This record gives sequence, structure tokens and C-alpha cells, in this order.
Amino acid sequence: MSQPVVVASRQPRLPVAHVPRPRLYQPLLASDCRLNLICAPAGFGKSVLLSECARQIPSGTRLLWLDLGGRALSPAGLLERLAGALRLPVQPGEPGEVLAALLERVEQRLWIVLDDYPRQPCAELDDCLDRLFDHIPPNLRWFVACRRRPNWNLPRLLLLGELLELDAQTLALDAAELHQLLAAHGLKLPAELEERLLHDYEGWPAVISLLLLKTAPAQLHERLLVGTALLREYLDREVLNGLTEALREALLMLAHLPRFSEALGLHLLATASGEVLDELRNRQLLIGDDPDSSGEQWRLWRPLAHCLQRVPGAAPAADVHQRAAQWLFEHGQVREAIDQALAADLPDLAAGYLLSFDQKQLLIERSASQFLQWRDELPRTLFASSPRLIFMLAWTLLFRGRLDEVDECLTDLVRFLPQADSGRQMQLLAEWQAVQGALHRQRGLPAAREYCLAALAALAPASWAPRMLCMQTLAQHALAIQALDQAEELLAEGVRQARLNGSLAYEALLNLDRIHLLTMRGDFVQGLELVDQSMQQVAAGMLRGPVMARLRLLRGALLIVLGRAEEARVDLREGMQEAERYEDVFQLFGYFGLAEMAAEAGDTAQAAQLLQEGERLLHWLKVPEVRYRGMLELATGALNLRLGDLPAAREVLCRLLERYKQQGLLAPSGFYGLLPRAHHRLALVDLRQGQVEAALAALVALRDECLGNGQLGLACECRFSLAEALLVAGRAEAAEQELRLGLAEAQRMRMVRPLQALFARQPELLLAHASEEQQQLLLRARLPADDSGELLSARELEVLRLIAAGLSNQEIAARLFISLHTVKTHAHRINAKLKVERRTQAVAQAKLRGLLEGAALSAAPGSD
Repeated sequence: MSQPVVVASRQPRLPVAHVPRPRLYQPLLASDCRLNLICAPAGFGKSVLLSECARQIPSGTRLLWLDLGGRALSPAGLLERLAGALRLPVQPGEPGEVLAALLERVEQRLWIVLDDYPRQPCAELDDCLDRLFDHIPPNLRWFVACRRRPNWNLPRLLLLGELLELDAQTLALDAAELHQLLAAHGLKLPAELEERLLHDYEGWPAVISLLLLKTAPAQLHERLLVGTALLREYLDREVLNGLTEALREALLMLAHLPRFSEALGLHLLATASGEVLDELRNRQLLIGDDPDSSGEQWRLWRPLAHCLQRVPGAAPAADVHQRAAQWLFEHGQVREAIDQALAADLPDLAAGYLLSFDQKQLLIERSASQFLQWRDELPRTLFASSPRLIFMLAWTLLFRGRLDEVDECLTDLVRFLPQADSGRQMQLLAEWQAVQGALHRQRGLPAAREYCLAALAALAPASWAPRMLCMQTLAQHALAIQALDQAEELLAEGVRQARLNGSLAYEALLNLDRIHLLTMRGDFVQGLELVDQSMQQVAAGMLRGPVMARLRLLRGALLIVLGRAEEARVDLREGMQEAERYEDVFQLFGYFGLAEMAAEAGDTAQAAQLLQEGERLLHWLKVPEVRYRGMLELATGALNLRLGDLPAAREVLCRLLERYKQQGLLAPSGFYGLLPRAHHRLALVDLRQGQVEAALAALVALRDECLGNGQLGLACECRFSLAEALLVAGRAEAAEQELRLGLAEAQRMRMVRPLQALFARQPELLLAHASEEQQQLLLRARLPADDSGELLSARELEVLRLIAAGLSNQEIAARLFISLHTVKTHAHRINAKLKVERRTQAVAQAKLRGLLEGAALSAAPGSD
């Protein structure tokens, strides 16, 4: 028979509306840790959880429950209570040693529960138990519930596997437990109200239970906002009672901040010592605000903060926010400083902080989104309070593609004209011309060039940001009219200016157009190298943001042309996810790329859906149609052409070309080949509809035009289409000549996509005239991504080389600018194709097959 349970103190009874929590007590019961520490403020159910465990104590185990009541206790007092409960005599000597000897004499399995460990620090008691935990008998388990983390050597016990610790955030109710608690109170709430209750009160069991007492569903919404007197009384008596005056004052001040670093907290508390913050953390009244912050940001529990904000005589919230704002601004945390200035109801101060922003910062992280959010929060008059703020807002709206709002923004400049000083007047008008030039460029209007040239003639050398905006706009204008040499000169000067002014983000932004220039010239490999170089520079500078997303999307587009479909799909999807995080309009290019790949794979329904999703996205981002309509029509025309709906393809392409002709529009930025590609697609429609001579004339004219202005990539595509048209016209010799020229150019530029397209329509023609090397290029490109054979894709070889060099998966992800998940996926596919199980085996197998010439067998151990 099992030993009956012996209880030294009365266990707490379970609450009336008790919610069993097996996710907490099952790990405690299953664990073999000798010390089980449950530390949280009052009301998190520590005693109830231990009582749940005690009710399921293993057979043959004795339970010793001591309710210490949170009161001070000496080592001698603990010895006396434990000895009395065990009914053993107390021997003379040092209490800790006597207690250790006493517990060694207990042969039966024993659980000792110390409920509500003393709430005030007691070095003697902590030291006594700390020494006792060094040699816990194998038959003994300690369970300690406390409101303040004891000063024990817990890291050592954790390393030895002797400690299981539960904190307040673990004890907080989860969504399922909250739902059960509501049911126990006879309440059924809408899902949205349940989520808000869980968010605002953070799963604090006692606090939520008090809030629900005698509450009708109709009253709960109001109680969520203001709490209840009973709730405030509970927090005051159970959580704040017994705290020193210094701790109470600290809590009253910190309650006004949504989050704070330790340095800011020390500044507000006017102390260089971290003892107060350490004590608040030990009592778990402060919690880490974000798992990604590495413990650097803290805050109070929300219900506790709301309660303290209403305490009479507390530090005025406005004073706290203003002091925090000043400190944050002085330490370079401008965005956080603006938040605090707004919280202090000091919009003028917030506007002053806004002036410290510049265009370089607006390219980093979510700064542009945040800037527009502040525009919505601040009075409109503040953003119109200075020309600089007006220009910054206009620049941000331009970058986000919200062109119509730029016009409205610029009207506020009238208030600053005329300027008292003629020099200032000239600079103000020149900056206006720079923005107007960029705005006209985004709308495809040729007048952009005149605006920018006039601005550059007047702008002072120190006005580097508007000067760079002009050079970028002029370069984009040159690309749109296929003046590639002129664009190259302008972009080179822009990059030089960016470097002189230390703007790595702006240099990367200009590199986007440099990459477009390279692709127009057919230098796809060099373009890919510049993408990778730019991504590496941006990553090294910790400049995550929309520019990095755009680079990744452009990389995906280049990989499509080079026939590296699997890698392209990964880059496009990851680039879209990153662009979505920053609400960047260039997500659209990801939709276009994926739609193109889906169409080429025969999934036209998926392609059409992707184009629709891209259009809906731009509506949501408030981007006017002039910015994207032409690209969408070109993609739609190409899809109709693939589907064989030639009348629909002709209609949409002709509509596109006619609109651009009538309105005198130029191609949009980032899609400079829009018009020649539309002419190319229209010529293919003519060819499919039997209008061979019209197709031949259009293709010859387009080929010659592209060769003349240096668009060698499109010229190569035209050669393949022209060869096909000549073959249909019965001019076999001319077709073969054009085909050979196209094959040689495609081989030099490593262009695979036009080869794939031609092979799909005329495989015999291509194979009859392609050299062995050209056929191998096509063959490698046509291997399916999930091929189970031994041949590896280019990216898989790249990953395998880095594995062979000894890099870990994380290091490979950083080197190749891909996610850790993508690296692992490549590694699994490499193993499957080489029919091995481990990375070291993969390297050895690849060397045997000649895939890694000269590679060292040094794959990092333990990373398989």
C-alpha cells in the first residue's frame, strides 16, 4: 500500500472557477529535476498549480507542504518547521548542516513544497538553501513558489539539469485557458473581445478573474477600458504592498512608457545604479518587451501599468514622456523620440525631431511607412510648417508611388514664397523643380528632363539629396528613351556623389538602375554580380529595408533570363515577402516574375491570378494607374498570346501602344523595355494570325533599333522570333543565318529563356543549328527543379561548394542572401540527388563525380 500523504500546512483549495492547466502541471510531474521553481507576481496561480501537482503525487511519495506566507524566515526557523513536520528531533549545530543531515535520514521519496517563499530578501536563508541544493538526496524534490526570484546559483543548477523554472509569462493564461475561464464564469464573448481581453490583461489569471466577477457581457467592454475598483485594490494590496518607496516611485514613472531600455530607465530614475531595475525584474514586475530584442527592452505588465497610471500624485505622464523623448533624441533614436513627444502632447517638439530625418534614413527599415504614419497622426499644419518637411514628405510619397498626394503636398510651399533672401528663393524653387522632375518621371512625362536640368543649374553643391534625385531622374529618363551611354554617365556620377556623402542606401538605390542598364545591354552575368555585390554591401551596413527587397526581386528577374528557375522562384518569393513588410510598390515585379514563370510552365490560371493579386495590391497601396497600367497590360497581352487568344492579345497591346503614343508617355521606371517589348509581342500576334510580312517588317525594324541603341538582350530575342517568321515565310537560308547569330549572342550573354521559348515551338530547328555547347546550355536549363538524378543546379553547386569550404548553414544563408530554410532545402535536395545522408558524404561524392574540382573535404561537423 502507498504511504498516505502527510501535510504540514493546509494546501490552498482550488478556486471556484478553476481551470485545470495540464500544460503546466504535466511537465512538473514528468520532470525529474530536484528543484522546481515557480516565480511570478501575486495572482498567477503559483499555489494553485502546486496544489494540482500535489493532488497527483506519485504513489509512495510523501508530501510536506509549508505555507511560509511570504514572511521573513531565518534558517533556524526553516529547520524548526521542517523538523516538526517530519517529526524528527533537531540536533544542535549550524542550521544548514543540521537540515542537510536531517533530510539525509529520510529514506522515503519526499516532496517538500515551500509555498510563498519570503518576499523580502534574506541573504542568510538564500545562502542556506543554496548550499542545501548542492547535495539534494535522490529521493527528494523541492517545489518553491515565490514572488521574488531567490538569490540562488540557478544557472549552475540549470546546467546540471536539476532546475525546472516557470516564470510569469509561462503561467499566464493562453487563449484556450481564457476561453475555459470565461465559460466557468458563464460568459460567452465574441472572438474579437476575447482577443482584446487576452492582449490588454496579458493572461494574468487573478486580474482577469476579478474583472469578470459579477460582470454581464454588456459591461465587459467598459471594464476593459477602465478596470474596476476591486481590481485596483487587489493590485495595490497584493502586488505593490511591501515594496520600498524607491521601487514604488520607479514603477509609477515607468508605467507611462510602452517600453524602455535599461539606459533610458536609469536616466528617468536619475540613478547610475541598476539595483532598482534588477529588483523589479527579480519580482517579475518587468518583462521583456520583444523576444527579438535580446532582453534590451522592458516594460511593465499592461494591467499593472494601467493601474499605476491612475494613482493620485504619480509623476505627470507628460513630464515622463518629454524627458524620455529628449534622451532618445540625444541618443540617435529619432523615431522613438517622436513617439514620446507625441505621447507628451508636444507636436511642435515632434516636428522638430522630424527635421533631423533625411532621405538616407527614409530608405532604411520601415522609416518611410513610419514617416507617413506620423503624417497621419500629426496635425497637417506641422508637416507644412517648413519647406524641408514639405520636401521630405514629397520625397517619401514619391518613393512609395503615391504620386497624386505629392501634388497636394507641394501646394503648401506657396506659404513660403516669396523668400526674403533671393538666394533662398532660388534654392527653394530649385528643390521644387527637382521634386517636379521626379514626379513627372514617375508619370512617364518627358518634361521631367527639363525640370531636373533647371534644378541642377541652380542647386547649391551642399544640396546633395535633391541633386542626386535629379541625376537619378535624368538617368531613368535616358533609360526610358534608350540613351544607354548617357544613362551610364549619370548613374556613375550619382554613385560617386552617394559615396562622397556616405549614403550606402542611396548608392544601392542607384545600383538598381545600373543593373537595369546592364540587362538592357545583355550583360546579365555582370548584372547578377552587381546585384550580389549591392546586397552584400547593404547587409554589411545593416540597412535592411525596401532597397534590399528590390535588389532581391531584381535578382529573381535576372535568374529567370539565365534559366535558373528554381533560384529565381526563391528570390522572387523572398523579395515579395520583404517588400510586403515595408509596403513597397516593387512587390508588383515579384507578381510579374512569378506569373511569367507560371505561364511558361503551362499554369495560365495561376498566372492570371497572380496578375490580379498584383493589381489589387497596388490599389491598396494607393498607387495611381499611370505607374503600373502599362506593365500590367503587357503581361496580360503576353498571357493572352500564350493562351492563343490572339484577338484579345492584339486589343490589349494596341491599346497600350496607342495610349503611350497619344499621351506622349515614356516607359515607367524599372520597366524601361515596355514599349519595344510591346511591339515585339504585337509582331508575334501578327505572325500567329498569318500576317507574316507585317511580322517580318516589324521584327526587322525592332531588331535594328535594338542593335542601334545597345539593347542587345531584346535584339537577341528578336532574332529568334525573326528566324521563326522567316521559316514560316519559306526563307530557310535567311532563317538559318538569323538563328545562328541569335544562338551565338545567347551563348555569349548566357541567355536561356529565349532558347527555351524557341525550343518549345521549334525544337527541330533549334537542335539542327545549335552547337554542342549551345545544346548543352539549353539541356541544363531544361532539367526540372525536382530532378532526382545526379546533376545539380547552379545554386545547389554554389551551396555545396560553401559546404565543402566548411561554412555552417547560417553562414551560407548570410553569404548567399537567402533564408536558413532555403539553405536547408538545398542541402536536402543535394543529399537526395547524390544518394547520401550527410553533408560530408555529399562533398565526397561530388568530388568523385568531378562536380567539385579541387574542393576540400571540410564540411562543418554537426550541421547535417
